[in-house]
This record gives sequence, C-alpha cells and structure tokens, in this order.
Amino acid sequence: MLGQERVQANAHWMKRPALADEIAGLVLFLCSEDARWVNGVDLPIDGGLAATYT
Repeated sequence: MLGQERVQANAHWMKRPALADEIAGLVLFLCSEDARWVNGVDLPIDGGLAATYT
C-alpha cells in the first residue's frame, strides 16, 4: 500500500516483519461483532513503528 520504496526506507526501524499469527487476533476481533462500535480509528499493527515518529 505504501510502495516498495517507502517500505525499504522504513525497514531499518523494525526488527523483523510481523508473522501472520501475531496480527491474526486483532484482525479477527475487528471482523467480529465485538468490534461493532470501533470505527474511524487509525489502528496501526506495526510493532511500534508509528510510535517512533511521535
């Protein structure tokens, strides 16, 4: 989504790419009825990458 150039530029900030089982729980939650009131929020699943910019 961000493009390969952007991914390569930010790759050094992350220790490693996420594994599917590390993000699956959150994806399942967001697809469930329990998340019916969750909307309009930016929820990065990036291992803390977004926090390095704040």
